Amino acid sequence: MLDFTSRFGRRVKRRLRTEKIIWLTTVDSRGTPQPRPVWFHWDGRTALIFSEPRAAKVRHIARHSKVALSFNTDADGDNVVVLIGDAVILKGPPSAGRVKTYLRKYRQGIRDIGMTVPRFTAAFVTPIVVRPKAMRGY
Repeated sequence: MLDFTSRFGRRVKRRLRTEKIIWLTTVDSRGTPQPRPVWFHWDGRTALIFSEPRAAKVRHIARHSKVALSFNTDADGDNVVVLIGDAVILKGPPSAGRVKTYLRKYRQGIRDIGMTVPRFTAAFVTPIVVRPKAMRGY
């Protein structure tokens, strides 16, 4: 269980609620870390990420469920947050309410990449849930 009651924990919790981008790091078949920025929804316990089904991150997670999530630092390299946990590729869709909240958060971003919500949901059909188990940073 993560401690969100400390000063650092409260900052992490705030960033999980407000940030639009988080870096998901998976490990490829050669053991090489593969970080990539992703959109996510935090529900208080897990981060929901949607992916295209044939994306490398899906193959990586299927082979090795340990992942890291991290945020960009500030301009001086401070405000570091790294979360370590396990990722699961869901067999079915997440709850409709959670999907709706995710899509509301990224409605403008979806437009900015030249897609509509229906096109986005048709392409990014693979739900990934990350459950952080540890965090560190400063």
